[in-house]
Amino acid sequence: MRVLIFGATGMLGKALMERWSKDVVIGLGNSQADIRHADKVMEVVESAKPDWIVLAAAYTDVDGCELNPTLAASVNTQGAINVARAATACHSRLLFVSTDYVFDGKGNSPYEATDVRRPINEYGKSKAHAEEKIAGIVPDCCIVRTS
Repeated sequence: MRVLIFGATGMLGKALMERWSKDVVIGLGNSQADIRHADKVMEVVESAKPDWIVLAAAYTDVDGCELNPTLAASVNTQGAINVARAATACHSRLLFVSTDYVFDGKGNSPYEATDVRRPINEYGKSKAHAEEKIAGIVPDCCIVRTS
């Protein structure tokens, strides 16, 4: 299996690159493929021809997202849309790494995949919007929410 990881130079991406050994894994950091640029994303996906794409790239600075919601949306939402479109065009499966910040934290039990998103900050909003948009582009995508 061929796997393309966007965000391979981040904390999660590095861990995936270090431990993923049974498949052909191609890791890209922001300097190789800024997900905000749809043409570059399409180019690298077409070149890699992955069976799976793992989207671990994100602007995760929660306080920074509050200060710059435009940057948060361009990376976390539009970047995810760009990757989802490339995945669809190249017939790749997509695993999107999201966050529990898509919820407001007021629940009394563990969240279910089908629970209503209620983000309370810009980071959560940008990831929630990404989830909604990519699910429309890649209906069988896999969304993983980490905390």
